[in-house]
Amino acid sequence: MTNPDEHDVTPLESRYVTPESSMAMASLGEILDSPEFAGAGRVQAFLEYVVKESLEGRGDRIRGKTIVEDVYGRSPLEGRDPVAVVRVDAGRLRRRLEKYYQGSGAKAELKIEFQPGSYEPRFALRQETAPPGEPQPEVVTPPPSPPPSRRVSAGLLASLAVVVIAAALFWWQAGFQADSPIDSVDAGTEAPSPGSDDATARAVRNALFSSSPARLQASNLAMKARSLQFPALEPKWQDSVLLMFELVIEMDGNYFAGYAGAAESKALIAVTRPPGKERDGLLQEADDLASRALELGIDQSWSHSAAALVAHVKRDFKSARLQSDRATSLDPSDLHALNMDALLSLFGGDFERATEMAGRAAEIMEPRDYFPNKSIRASAEFHLGNYSEALGLISESVLEGDPISPISLGYLIAIHSKMGDANSAEEMLNLLESAWPGFPINALFRSLYRDPAHADEIIAALRDSGWSGEGRRIGK
Repeated sequence: MTNPDEHDVTPLESRYVTPESSMAMASLGEILDSPEFAGAGRVQAFLEYVVKESLEGRGDRIRGKTIVEDVYGRSPLEGRDPVAVVRVDAGRLRRRLEKYYQGSGAKAELKIEFQPGSYEPRFALRQETAPPGEPQPEVVTPPPSPPPSRRVSAGLLASLAVVVIAAALFWWQAGFQADSPIDSVDAGTEAPSPGSDDATARAVRNALFSSSPARLQASNLAMKARSLQFPALEPKWQDSVLLMFELVIEMDGNYFAGYAGAAESKALIAVTRPPGKERDGLLQEADDLASRALELGIDQSWSHSAAALVAHVKRDFKSARLQSDRATSLDPSDLHALNMDALLSLFGGDFERATEMAGRAAEIMEPRDYFPNKSIRASAEFHLGNYSEALGLISESVLEGDPISPISLGYLIAIHSKMGDANSAEEMLNLLESAWPGFPINALFRSLYRDPAHADEIIAALRDSGWSGEGRRIGK
């Protein structure tokens, strides 16, 4: 018998079988009842539908539009590309199945899989359970590992916050000089986006070095600064990032990236300021910088992404949506633009788009990428009423070293409050107060959200946990 811990070399097509309906349904029931699928009602309905359709012999007819109609009860023509929601949920389903087969389903007799680009499920048996006379496919099942904790202690969060900040600063300091010209062919003169593949990025740097070493130095610093823009709502942190972008402008005053990055930093600093002359002045400066970035780099996604953020903070939501659409269309692999679009969709109230765009970014992110991607998805899931899903995402976000902010902690408090876990809500509230004493989080939520009702939904949960709305707890 083949060792189940050895690599599976069975030809792909021979791994799959047509199981007895009772066996497949029993396997489905175990998955739906598992902790890995707890609280994910829409994903559960998705999986149940495609499995049943397959067992009825209609698996090859499953399409995004049929799932929209049969599972979500919507027309494919209703609203903004509802089929896109299916693609996002399919990604969630695959990730949850992966966790299930690594966790509570590690010894499952039947494994359900999906081929890339297909919603039709495929079934594979463990070798020892294959029927006599049938091919003996083997499903590789990694040793079971406990699912990630759904409750993160205040001490762990605080410690991780310090580690994340220190690691990010060390990484920038150590890595700033790492980019150097190499032996590559010429590929253009603009800096590569964070989503560019290594070969393209190296070729672009080589071309920049050949034509303008100052531009290469400026582009290296701009990319490093862009990767450090999160946590976005830490004013002192953002002040430091802004200084880096201003240095980029000094290095090369005709390079769009310095202006785009400075515009974003100015807008992010402005949003933490109360209404008044200081805020208005910062926004005007941000607007001027974004306009300059567009003049110098009209064909660059970063220029449009910066303009979108500035427009959103100015509450010009129509322009923000238009510019962000342009950014993601110009460069679908620009992780920063994808995550920024997800963030603006979240605050604009389009929570399904927020999950869709954050999901796209998650598919191409590398471990070194430093974005609050899971926090954005968690926040959107909160507003969609999927509290368990939101808690799992934001807990994973913290454990994996994603940026931590008052916003993410505010959502964590609200999620625990909605789930009736008053002790955890209070624990997170204590952490928020100790890490950001006096932070005007209620005013910040109202400033960020297009619809006041979405801000009030979070604020009400914070109040239920003892938050006064004035940066201190009720009763203190």
